[in-house]
This record gives sequence, C-alpha cells and structure tokens, in this order.
Amino acid sequence: MKIGFLGVGSMGRPMLEQVVKAGFQASFYARRPEVVREVEASGASSVPTPAALAATSDVVVVCVFSDQQIHEVCGGDEGLLASMRPGSVVVIHTTCSPDTAPALAETGRSRDIRILDAAFSGGPADAAASRVTLLVGGEPSVLEAVRPVLAAYANPILHVGGLGDGQRVKLVNNALFGANVGLVAEAERVARELGLDPAKALDAISHCSGNSYALGAVRALGSSARLQEAAGRYITKDVATAKALAAAAGTQLGLLATAAESGQQPVSPSVQALWDIEQIKQLKARYFRYLDLKNWDAFRDLFTADCKHYLPIEGEKRFQLNQEYFESTIPMLDNGVTTHHGHMPEITLLSDTEAEGVWSMFDYVQLDGPQGRLSLKGYGHYIETYRKCPDGHWRISSKRNNRQRFDHSAADG
Repeated sequence: MKIGFLGVGSMGRPMLEQVVKAGFQASFYARRPEVVREVEASGASSVPTPAALAATSDVVVVCVFSDQQIHEVCGGDEGLLASMRPGSVVVIHTTCSPDTAPALAETGRSRDIRILDAAFSGGPADAAASRVTLLVGGEPSVLEAVRPVLAAYANPILHVGGLGDGQRVKLVNNALFGANVGLVAEAERVARELGLDPAKALDAISHCSGNSYALGAVRALGSSARLQEAAGRYITKDVATAKALAAAAGTQLGLLATAAESGQQPVSPSVQALWDIEQIKQLKARYFRYLDLKNWDAFRDLFTADCKHYLPIEGEKRFQLNQEYFESTIPMLDNGVTTHHGHMPEITLLSDTEAEGVWSMFDYVQLDGPQGRLSLKGYGHYIETYRKCPDGHWRISSKRNNRQRFDHSAADG
C-alpha cells in the first residue's frame, strides 16, 4: 500500500514520519525546497505536484490548514480527486465543515474514490508518540482498509458514524470541554467565596469524583482565568460553531452552551475593539512573514474567499481574485528574494466584523527574469480592508499596494 501526504506541517510531518517507521512506502508534496529536504530525511520521497501524489498513492492523507484549502487541493481539474486511481482513499484530518467530506465523496463517487472524515484530537507530540485520537466518519469497510496506516500515529481510532460525523463529534467534544471549563471557573468562585484557597481546593478535587480533563488543564496553567487568556477565544469560537450547527439541525446546545458561556469573562466594547485591532496587526505581520519565507499554504489562508487584490497599475482589469492572484504571484516570487516591512498602521473598525487599514510600507524585491536580475526598493502604503470570518479569525478582504517611490539598484551577487 502506497501512502501520500498532502500537508506536512506541525501535525502532518510527525504523522508521516510514524507511517514511514511503520514500514509503509510513503511520499509527500511540499512547495518549499527546505521543507522537501527536511521531510525527505525521514525516508519519505517527494513528488513534484499534488496530481503526481494522487496518481501514485493508494491512500492520500490531507492535513492542510483550512477548509478552503481542502477544496483547493482536492477539487478541480488539477486536484486530488481528478488524478487518483479507482479504489483509492482520501483521509481528511483538517478541521473543516461537516459538509465538506460528503461533498467530496459525491465528487469522487463516479471514479470509485472513497473519503474518510477523520477529525483528530491531540498535538504534534501525540502524533510522534502514536497516540492521536481519531474521530472517524465514513464507511466502516473503508476505515478497516486503511486502519493499519492510521494506527501508525493514532490510538484510539474511533468510528463515530457517517461522513461529517467526525467533525460533528469533535464540535460536541469541544463544546463539552468549554462547558467543563465554565464549571471549573464557577467552582473556583464558590471556593473563594467560602474562604478557601481556590488552587488548593482544585488540587484536592483532582483526587475526587469531581475531577475532569478541564480541571487538569486549569490546574496546569494555575487558574481558569489563565486558561481563558490562553485558549478562551478558541473555546468561544468552537462553542459558537457548535451552536450554529445545532441550530441548523433544529436543536440547541442547552446546558453545554450555558455552562461554557458562564466561564467567559465579559469583555467591554473598548477592550474588544483593542483586541480586534491587535488581531489585525498580527494578521498583517503574518502576511509579511509568510510572503518573505514563501510559506504559501499558510499565506493563502490570510485572505477571505472573495478577496480582491488590486493591481498596481490602472487598466481594464482593476483587480484579481484569489486563484488568479496566487497563480500569477507565487511562481514569480517563489525563487526571488523579498523583504517587506510594515509601519505605523492606521486601523479603523467599521463594525464588529469589518475594518479598514493603511500601513506605511517598505519592500525590497530581487527577481531573476529573462532580461536579467531585477532589484528594486519600494516605499509607499498598503491600503486594505478586513473581515472577521465565521471561525472568529480576521482575514484580508481587499488590498492595494501604492508605491510612491521606486529605487532601482544593482542586485548583490
């Protein structure tokens, strides 16, 4: 059985390494040469395109960054489903919409390509120790066919229902975790008001019937407030997603939502505004870093699905959408040298989910083309809009790079 991996980041790479150690013939696709070299050292072989990976694999494990990327790498004429052999299997580990796996299964049905929705719980250390928990939705026979592969890095492997049910169980789990965190926060409050040391009370309860995974997480960080600082926004996002999923099914989270939300500290509008502005600053910082380091998988996820990339010159075509922008920009910059600096952002919140910003900028670009090496320095502004997406993350919804000055120079050898 030949195994392919698409997505060899913090989770995909240790999973792939365990598959190689288990004796499977494994290959992978990655864009960046340094990633290819590092992963090849584990014994897996690289392929030049996702289509090549699909054509030579019996099982392809997808562990990319986002739901949008799943559709990009699996669908279309150049996607996995168009190149995989009949009878092959796609295993989706990426946290995504419960509707994604059934949609892909429908696309692959005519070519007898099977899909498994395999949401996971755990981190890179768990993958390296072969103890990731998998919540698998799909046909039991398909799971049994690929179980030896998954067992290289996962234990337990739990079949929870049909396609999409892996994601649904994960959302219920995350809502329950949020509820447990809320209950631990209430237990801290009651202990404090009874004159107890909350930390000592929780330490004692950890040896009693009131113990839970959430209580252990709170104890490890010192208090529920610190857990909220570290993971509160993720808990809030997951509970909100679970509530929306339940509402769409005609039900409610009930006490799960009540308990989870009771542990959330109220945030004043001014504090929320400062938090949103900081998140937009972090978004733009990642934009510069991913662009200069050629981390294209992560770079793609910085934009809304309908983002408009305005061109630096006036003409019939004023802007590009994501696919055209990525197809024209990434090949041009992939082998070049770039350095981008952003300064003095002016960010204005237009609503709870919309914002605009202006950044003073400097960039250095060195490209080798048919006419020789081009080297320039640019000075100007980024003019952008942002949107808070349903997953709680801010993304760029439009951008324009206005340079007021160019300095052309002889490139360093």
